[in-house]
Amino acid sequence: MKNALISFMALSFLSFSACDASVNRSIHVGDGERSAGLTSVNGSIHVGSSCTVEGNCRTVNGRIEIGDNSRVEELDTVNGRIVIGAGVEVDGDASTVNGSIECGAGSKVRGKVSTVNGRVELRDAVVSDEVSTVNGDVLLSGKSVVRGGIVIKGRQGYFSRGRNLEIRIQGGSIVEGGIDVRDPERKVKVYIDKDAKVNGEIRNAKVIRK
Repeated sequence: MKNALISFMALSFLSFSACDASVNRSIHVGDGERSAGLTSVNGSIHVGSSCTVEGNCRTVNGRIEIGDNSRVEELDTVNGRIVIGAGVEVDGDASTVNGSIECGAGSKVRGKVSTVNGRVELRDAVVSDEVSTVNGDVLLSGKSVVRGGIVIKGRQGYFSRGRNLEIRIQGGSIVEGGIDVRDPERKVKVYIDKDAKVNGEIRNAKVIRK
């Protein structure tokens, strides 16, 4: 079932893409270049510094890396991490199934940041919607802001034996919504520094204030 889903997504990416597409190779956009959307199957997507991508970046079985001061639209990968550099503007969601998501200083994601099986790390970054994961830690540092909440989604299937998780809000960071652990049996610790804030309700988690 899992392989069939990945195959379906791969075909969908290629079939509906009016952009640069590749199979079994990576795509590179050089510093300062402009591009339409980028789609790859079994390859990574690398966008250089000060680039503009006027479309989505999507891949199956590959990572997505966005260089400093670039502007892109939605970022989506199935098996791979997403690394967003400093000063990047993402006009959409950043999501992956199996992989971490990192957002550098001054970056802005104007949608959601979500992963199923991976860590989320924001360093002086802003997310306009929620941050969510099923089986990964979350770290906010350097005055990061999440305008929605942080959601630990319920475990299903392969992830039913998920490990204990940690959410760390530090360095003057703010979560304007709450923190919602949707599986009450999941053990989640939330560490909040004295100069950090969570404005909303924290559900089904142990809160440790430092």
